[in-house]
Amino acid sequence: MQAAIGQHDNSFTPVQMAKYISILANGGSNIDVTIIKGIIDSDGNNISKEEINLFVKERLGINKEPLTELDFNKENLNAILEGMRGVTSESGGTAYSYFKDFNIEIGGKTGSAQTGIAGKTNAWFVGFAPFDTPEIAVVVMTENGGSGSYNCEVARNIIAEYYGMNATKVTEDMSAKPSIEIRN
Repeated sequence: MQAAIGQHDNSFTPVQMAKYISILANGGSNIDVTIIKGIIDSDGNNISKEEINLFVKERLGINKEPLTELDFNKENLNAILEGMRGVTSESGGTAYSYFKDFNIEIGGKTGSAQTGIAGKTNAWFVGFAPFDTPEIAVVVMTENGGSGSYNCEVARNIIAEYYGMNATKVTEDMSAKPSIEIRN
């Protein structure tokens, strides 16, 4: 019973939690997590994600089975997601004060994970946005950080940055030349 509510010995990484939250948010579609948005080669060409994944799998000797869809009871899944909405959008939610005036509705969950060392608790926040059409999952974990609500501001800033909410007028200077042109 303790494991069912996250109160047992667990060793989850932030990447594993991001995958978990992504699967919940999208209704059970299993995903391959990546921390690489893109790669540009030395000639300025964008390398496709498929090419990156193939290279990594070959180098690491990974032969994965195709991802399968997970079959969640929709009523249970909706209850979980609505609870995550309440954490960020309802007064009394542990992340409400950080997201109450946010421009995008998100789902989230704070957590405080005991470490087994007296007085040391890891702080977690997991979330996704936007709530109705999830596009991004965010996980913030602070080792020995105490309350998970302490991570909400960081998560809010990440989501705001992703959606360009932090942007001010930015002008790019594209006049720089590649070092190979400078040497010639």
